[in-house]
Amino acid sequence: MKLGCCTWSYHREFEAKRMNLFDCMGICAAVLKVDGIEITDAHLDSLAEDYLRAISRTAVDLHLSISALTTSNNFGLPTEKERFKELEKLEMALATAKELGAPILRIFAGWPTENKKEEWAEMVRCMKIACILAEREGVVLAVENHNSGGFIQTANDVHSLIRDVDSEWLRLNLDSGNYIDGFESIQGTTLYAVQIHAKMLNIAPDGTDTTTDYPALFSLLSSVNYRGFISLEYEGSEDEITAVPRGISYLKNLIKEYKYSK
Repeated sequence: MKLGCCTWSYHREFEAKRMNLFDCMGICAAVLKVDGIEITDAHLDSLAEDYLRAISRTAVDLHLSISALTTSNNFGLPTEKERFKELEKLEMALATAKELGAPILRIFAGWPTENKKEEWAEMVRCMKIACILAEREGVVLAVENHNSGGFIQTANDVHSLIRDVDSEWLRLNLDSGNYIDGFESIQGTTLYAVQIHAKMLNIAPDGTDTTTDYPALFSLLSSVNYRGFISLEYEGSEDEITAVPRGISYLKNLIKEYKYSK
């Protein structure tokens, strides 16, 4: 298990222009001392080749892995034209991930507009096209489980999507706080996970957070020999500058406790 941090954990700092990506990378290396950084594409100031190369070079200087690039897409939009634009956006994100040296692009399946069952087939068609694009770039798609009325809210949804798309270029970004039935679906989908989001919403003074039973999660990940990144995604109301280090410290201690346990 390796520990990373999503740039989204500092999204208010980015939105207020108090932080840029290079600042965030410095914090991840010098303050949080994590292994990697997961970059939200909205936090990129440019898609220019020189800028992207500067990011990847800086990551090497700081001994940070760029664990993933994340983008937001929606294959549940009602018209074919709208869904095609989402595929175009995803294609650009794949090229950006490749330029950054990120092996994973975090994506969404999307949100049905009316009837999930009826709109599922069109979403799957888009995902199949996305997987063809991903294979071309050599970047794995990690679809995130999302409970806000999305296509993927339970383990059964994940199983159905993986089966229907049937591509080795589609895997799971398992968000620990997003399944509607909580730990049951986490247990049922770790075999697909290539990245874990450690969701935290209310970090206590000791770094604990009740969004997820984290000792149980780390015990589970140890038992299945999960060796990928666990990326902190903080979305609480407390100041990100003070909250995130406490959450990272707590996760570090759990990794130490469970990494080599049987």
